[in-house]
Amino acid sequence: MAIFLLVMLPLTAIMTGVLYRQNSQLATEMAETAMQRATTDTVVGVRNIFEPIARMVDLSVTFGKVQRDALRHPDAWRPLFDELEQLPNLYSLYFGFARDGGFLQVVRLPENAAKFGPRGEKPPENARYVLRLIDSSSGEMADSYIYLAAWGQVVKVERAPELRYDPRKRPWYEAAAKTKGVVNSGVYVFSGTGRPGLTLSRQITTEDGAAIGVFGTDLSIDTLARFLDGHRVGKNGIVFIMDEDGRLIGYPDLARTVVQENDRVVVTKADAVADPVVAGAVRMRQQGAGDRFQAKLEDGNNYLVSFSRFPEDFGRNWTIGVVASEADFVGPLRQASVVILIIGAIFLTIASFAVVAASRLLTRPINALIAETLRIRQLDLDSPVAVNSNVTELHALSTALDSMKMALRNFGTYVPKDLVREIVASGAASVLGGSRRPLTLMFSDLEGFTQATEALSPEDVLADLSEYFEVMSQAIHGQGGVIDKFIGDGIMAQWNAPVAQDDHVAAACHAVLACRRAEDALNEQRAQRQRAPLRTRFGLNTGVAVIGNVGSRSRMQYTALGQMVNLAARIEGLNKYFNTQALVSAQIESAVRGRFLFRPFGRVLASGTRVPVTLFELLDDTNAENEALAEAWAAPFTAWQDRRWAVAEAELTNFLNRFPRDGAAQLLLDHCRAFQHTPPAADWDGVLHFNAK
Repeated sequence: MAIFLLVMLPLTAIMTGVLYRQNSQLATEMAETAMQRATTDTVVGVRNIFEPIARMVDLSVTFGKVQRDALRHPDAWRPLFDELEQLPNLYSLYFGFARDGGFLQVVRLPENAAKFGPRGEKPPENARYVLRLIDSSSGEMADSYIYLAAWGQVVKVERAPELRYDPRKRPWYEAAAKTKGVVNSGVYVFSGTGRPGLTLSRQITTEDGAAIGVFGTDLSIDTLARFLDGHRVGKNGIVFIMDEDGRLIGYPDLARTVVQENDRVVVTKADAVADPVVAGAVRMRQQGAGDRFQAKLEDGNNYLVSFSRFPEDFGRNWTIGVVASEADFVGPLRQASVVILIIGAIFLTIASFAVVAASRLLTRPINALIAETLRIRQLDLDSPVAVNSNVTELHALSTALDSMKMALRNFGTYVPKDLVREIVASGAASVLGGSRRPLTLMFSDLEGFTQATEALSPEDVLADLSEYFEVMSQAIHGQGGVIDKFIGDGIMAQWNAPVAQDDHVAAACHAVLACRRAEDALNEQRAQRQRAPLRTRFGLNTGVAVIGNVGSRSRMQYTALGQMVNLAARIEGLNKYFNTQALVSAQIESAVRGRFLFRPFGRVLASGTRVPVTLFELLDDTNAENEALAEAWAAPFTAWQDRRWAVAEAELTNFLNRFPRDGAAQLLLDHCRAFQHTPPAADWDGVLHFNAK
């Protein structure tokens, strides 16, 4: 015990200290990584806000170049209105004309706007948009405001008492007139609402370079505030944006960004914002702390601070600031370290008393239990655990191991044994997730089983289903298939997972034929008990799917997901239209061509899918009638594919005279007759559409 304590106590203390130090460094690195990610996300997010608007500006300039003076007419305003509706981040869109200072603007009224228009009055209650027009259609230049509830629904019209606005003298116009591309005006206060925002504008010229005017669009900085509010670093971290003048143009709380100063709205400086953490960080940078530093700010807590400039191609010299609280990342580690120390002390105390007394009593039964676990790892679950020990814990462990053996035996009846073997052999915990791999999927469904069992008791229904599932399971397992799940009276089975199979498509086809033969044998037994016969429909598909664990951490299911899985289920449902029992996709047929007997049905589009699938019927080649059916099918199906409707009708009629109960022939015959009366469109792709499952 003395040696144990002399060794373990220093090691535990050193390990805890090293672990805490490494975890603290790791937490700091995580914080810095999170800050860098927040910076990158901010650049990307702001680009995602601006780039669609810039593209819209380019398109609108092209539109204005084509329309020119036609833009002054009301019927040309509708595209502006539609653009504003499609881009919710925009405040307004407008054209300023170079020739006479004419101006056309479409404005989205801010919610709860207190005042607007030439007189600064509250806008009408149901007004959502405003058309502002400065033109000389009345004989002299006039400034008009048209309030709209929607396009074409005029609520009110106002006219400014005098013309005070000339777009050609506005910063957005002057800046655009000096360059060929889209210009970012920087943040300023909009004249209409008195709220801050920025403008993206671009000059419109004729082919020979003569100025037509400038197109502009306004974006409120409310959009930046909402974006930054959703991009925080840790619990107390903040991301903000400053412009080239040090103004706080992006901050999660817009109320702190915009202040009243001498009866006018201004954007506050970042070093004077009513947030001591942000203001302190900016001031320390101004005092020479640099763009990356750690410091205690005004609230007394330690913070990590980062400043990064927007890329040069952004067009503005903006800066992103990120402030993250060190406590958000390191604090939980301190608590965890205390817990580790307490747990370690308890462990050492117990271990010290137990190490000497228990060592000799544990070795032999532990070795026996290890041997039992190795047998469990190999899924040797038949024999009980027979390990006897006077140590209560080992006796309990032996009992628990025996119970686990029994549980695994029972578990194997619910879950594929191959999957159980993989789980046990891996020695790892099952986790959510999966991987892509080629699979072959089978879906089956009992035709009319619900109606056939309405008169039976639940016990009889359960007995019938159990008997049916037993014979089907044997047929599927006999071909290496794994039953994923029972779905009511249907079955979902898969091949090539969890264990790889070389020829899984052929194995699935053999399984379907084996299921049909097993069902025929079962129906003979049911007939002796005066029970109605069963008829199962099958659907097969192969392709790449995701196979793995889905669900929650408390309950998982090993299953396959993906488009090919859904298509397999849809293929099974198409049997009801063709009155068939086994339908497969073209991928199945091509993979085993020449080894099985198939009958083609052409391309169909199942309900709930968007891509047509080429469909085949899988026939039992041990039945001579099936071979005759497949051979007789060639002539009518060729006429159908060639769209010789009259010939196809005659061939299908002859076919039905020979095979009167063939649902596929009747289906195509009905279409032939319909197409002779109303031919399909010239561009018809030959796909049959089925709108129900």
